[in-house]
Amino acid sequence: MKAIFKSIKTEITVVVVITGVLIGIGVGFFIYKTTIDRAIDSAKGRIETTMAFVKASRNYVRKTLRPKIYELLSAGCTNQDFILEAQSSSFFTASIFKMVNREIPDMELRQVAINPLNPGNKPNETEMWIIAYLKDKNLKEYEGITLHKGKEYFIKAFAVIPKKSCLRCHSTVDAMPVAVRNIYKPKTDPRWPVGKVNGAVLIYVPFDKVVAQARMDGLLNGGLVGGVFILMSGIILVILNFRVFKPIDALRNSAEKISKGEVDETIPYQSENEIGRLARAIERMRVSLKKVMDMIS
Repeated sequence: MKAIFKSIKTEITVVVVITGVLIGIGVGFFIYKTTIDRAIDSAKGRIETTMAFVKASRNYVRKTLRPKIYELLSAGCTNQDFILEAQSSSFFTASIFKMVNREIPDMELRQVAINPLNPGNKPNETEMWIIAYLKDKNLKEYEGITLHKGKEYFIKAFAVIPKKSCLRCHSTVDAMPVAVRNIYKPKTDPRWPVGKVNGAVLIYVPFDKVVAQARMDGLLNGGLVGGVFILMSGIILVILNFRVFKPIDALRNSAEKISKGEVDETIPYQSENEIGRLARAIERMRVSLKKVMDMIS
C-alpha cells in the first residue's frame, strides 16, 4: 500500500491538526448542548407553573363558574343567554394571562382550535402541525424548539379535547347562544368532535437569544480548547523537530554519503538516547567500511 505521507513530521502534524479540530468540535457541541439543555430545563419549570395555572383556570370555569352562571341565567338575573367573560374558559384564561403577562412579558399563551369561534384562535402552520401530531400519535402533550414569528421559541403544548358540554357553543350556529353569535358572527358551523383532539393550548418562551448564546459559547470554548490543543501539540512538534527529526535527517544524509563511498567524515553523536545509539552504530559501520576500503586500496 502506497504511503500517503512521505514524511513522519507531516503525518504527525496532520494528525495533530485533525485531532485538535475534532476535539474543538466535540467540546463546542457539548457546551452548546449543555447550555440548551439547561435553558430548556429552566423554561420547562416556568412553563409547567404557567400550565398548571392555565389548566386550573379552564377547569374552574368549566366546573364552577359556568354551571353557577347557568343557574343565575336560568333564574332570570339577566336577559343574556351567555356571559363570555365568565363562561368561556379560553376567554377567561386569556384575559387573566394578559394581566400576568405584564409582569412576565417573555411568555406567550396561545389557545388554538380547528374551526374556532374567535378568528384570533385560528392555528398557524406550526400549531396545525402540533395539533395533527398530537392527534396522530394520540398524545396529550408536546414540547420542542420551533420557529414562531421569525424567531426561535421553546413550545409546550397540551391537547384540547372537546367534551359534550363544549357543544353548546361549538356545534352549530343555530344551537349556540345568541350572545355568542352576536359577538363572533360565525358563518359556518364549528362542529367540534367530542373526545378527539381539536386544538391545543400552547405556551411560547423566547429561545433565540439562548440559542445564539449557546452557539457563541460553543464556538468560543470549542475554538479555545481546540486551539490550545493545537498550540501545545505545536510546541511538542517543535521540540520533536530539534530533538528527533533534525538528528534523523542528519543521520540519513550521513548514511547516503557512506552508501556512495564517502567514508572519511565522522558521524557526530552526543546524546545517550535511541538516536545517539543509532548514530554510534552507523559510525561503527563507517569505520569498518573505511578499514575494508583502505585494505582494498
